[in-house]
Amino acid sequence: MISREMSVSKLRLSYPAILQQFGAHTARERTESRAFLAWFLDNYYRLDEMEVSDCICDGKYDKGIDGIYVNDQLGQIDVFQTVIVQTDKGLGDVSLKEFSGSLSQFKDKASVENLPKTSKNNALTSLLKSNEIARKVEEGFTVQGVFITNAVRDQNAKDFLAAHRSITLYDRDELERSYSPLDKTAPIAKEMSFNIGSVPHMVYQLSAKVQMVIASLSAEDLVSMDGIGNGELFAWNVRQFLGRKSKVNKDIAKSIKSSTEHNLFPAFHNGLTILCEHLDAEEDRITIRGYAVVNGCQSLSTLYENKKDITRELRIITKFINVPPNDPLANKITDHTNNQNGTTFRDLQSNNPIQVRLQSEIHRKYKNEAWFRIKRGEHPEWPVDKVIENERAARVLLAFDLRDPSSCHQTYKLFDELHANIFGRPGVDADHIVLANDIYNLVVDQLDSMANELFGKYGLTRYVIIYLLREALETDEEGRELCKHPSKFLAESNGRKRLKDVLSKVASSLVRILDGEVTRRNKTDGTFFDYKSDLKSPKAVEALRATIISQYQIVVDNGYAPGFSDAWKASMPNKKKSGV
Repeated sequence: MISREMSVSKLRLSYPAILQQFGAHTARERTESRAFLAWFLDNYYRLDEMEVSDCICDGKYDKGIDGIYVNDQLGQIDVFQTVIVQTDKGLGDVSLKEFSGSLSQFKDKASVENLPKTSKNNALTSLLKSNEIARKVEEGFTVQGVFITNAVRDQNAKDFLAAHRSITLYDRDELERSYSPLDKTAPIAKEMSFNIGSVPHMVYQLSAKVQMVIASLSAEDLVSMDGIGNGELFAWNVRQFLGRKSKVNKDIAKSIKSSTEHNLFPAFHNGLTILCEHLDAEEDRITIRGYAVVNGCQSLSTLYENKKDITRELRIITKFINVPPNDPLANKITDHTNNQNGTTFRDLQSNNPIQVRLQSEIHRKYKNEAWFRIKRGEHPEWPVDKVIENERAARVLLAFDLRDPSSCHQTYKLFDELHANIFGRPGVDADHIVLANDIYNLVVDQLDSMANELFGKYGLTRYVIIYLLREALETDEEGRELCKHPSKFLAESNGRKRLKDVLSKVASSLVRILDGEVTRRNKTDGTFFDYKSDLKSPKAVEALRATIISQYQIVVDNGYAPGFSDAWKASMPNKKKSGV
């Protein structure tokens, strides 16, 4: 058994080792400091991929501002600056004073409005405008500076920060202290037993190797597990304790403090999920070793903080699964059990006959080739590379069928106001969904070839390319037929593979043209291509479509790339091509 101390992933914050931490946040057009900020926003602010990109001012002449994040709920504007040091020199007060000067540019509305006039950084100008920073400053939003560095603060820095509360410093020590290694800490090795002699329990043999035990356990026993206070017990969870102020945790605490509700706790609580390397269920006892809680962090942490109010009547339904937390299956279990927290529009539509019918049809027609997931957490044993999430399918159909890629980032609409338009159409059947998923995968495969890496990695770019692929098909007779009747093409000999190959060629041409257009807009004509804003604008996307598709038609007409019809004909088996 590896000790927890040895298995915790140590952050490599010295230079140049720190650069290896940034992973996918690194791009040719992004400076090391901006990659540092992207990594920080991902790991400490827990923003999603698109939000991370939206917060950053890539480029030069940024007036000392590397990024901005607006928290509308808290009424706060966070302004970031990152500094990577290449030596062991500590951080004094000089850089902090300079940053304080940069923050003065946000002191009032007039100062914010003056920023674009004095900065050559188009990304900064766009960020200020899209987030309406001037208006929000005027309305009283608090401006907080966040300085991030791999250096260690010295006494001068400490003295300066004590007098300037508007700046928060994440230096090397703070980065290490605040970092949560969600998938690196070893499971809790110490053996733990739970008495179940007075309560019923159920044992499920999920597979030859996987067993699950469900029992109603005493909260007093649960809060005695190691690793709750320091968070190690939840290191394999998707999130750590969110604190006492969140609404969910406030409600849990309220129930804990009301002893009259303790006997009813299992009725309105979702329970815990515990993965363990060793699980032994006897008549009156459950014994585990090498364990981690992957669902229920908020509840167990809240119980721990209010353990003086726990009575013997307070019990929680607990699910034990003998899957080691570092097993690939554990990632699926962790992801799906946590996705079940909170009800979304997708959840509400999961029993809609439209979704159920699609699932049945796909599983019948594409048995062992494709699985259609319509509920979060549904069947984690399905092969990851063959699962089609209905949320992703909704985005692809929105971009490809409804030709509205600029709305693909609005997740809440997909299974609410747009659900009927996306899925509730006669042509949306098993073949249509499978083809849509294949299109998504082949387009994603093309993104790595783009010279403009940041643009290629942006979340909406893939859906814009999917939309452009549809528009390119509309210029071709056979392409139009594919859009109307995909089943006809899939039914042909080796149809699915041929379609993937042919559509990949068309997508490749479009990606090269689009990549060139992005380069032209950024360099050749001297204008700034604000793709983060433009890809969310139907008007801007339409203008981009006109440019790309006209160039695509020229390329095809001049024989530099095959159109869909020619490529599809060339893909036919030899006998069919020769007329035999």
